[in-house]
Amino acid sequence: MRSRRQLLAAAATACALLLGTANAADPANRVAVFDSANAARIAASQQGKPFVLVVWSLDCVYCKRNFDALGKLRAKHPELRVVTLSTDSVESLPQVRQVLDRVRLARNAWVFGHEPQERLRYAVDPDWMGEMPRTYFYRADGQRQGVSGVIGDADWARHLRWAGIAG
Repeated sequence: MRSRRQLLAAAATACALLLGTANAADPANRVAVFDSANAARIAASQQGKPFVLVVWSLDCVYCKRNFDALGKLRAKHPELRVVTLSTDSVESLPQVRQVLDRVRLARNAWVFGHEPQERLRYAVDPDWMGEMPRTYFYRADGQRQGVSGVIGDADWARHLRWAGIAG
């Protein structure tokens, strides 16, 4: 017999998952649950094109600065492909979705699943210790560079050139 706490946790998870699949008609426009077994899906989902992976959290003040910079960059470079990965739990999905909608980055979005945070971080990058924001610049050939912290305008341009995204 399940305890009341287990039932409430299961109900919360089910609601979060249902909210995450509310836009199931457009799978690219929903927040998918990230687990270590599907880490390779992020790069594969971009079909060999250069892109930026932004790892963030609801409680990360500096992450908001990167989102602001990305908004400006996307205005200049509409072809800029961005994937987001929130390190918040699935239970935070409504708040995650709200932030992503506000910054217009709801497409190709992921949120950490129920595995331990350390395992999920390791799946993203074995060398990443959890500092945020964390931004990865992927080239079309799959090479990537990871950058921790807020990225300045000149650094955005340099990293995007390295990835082959902007001239």
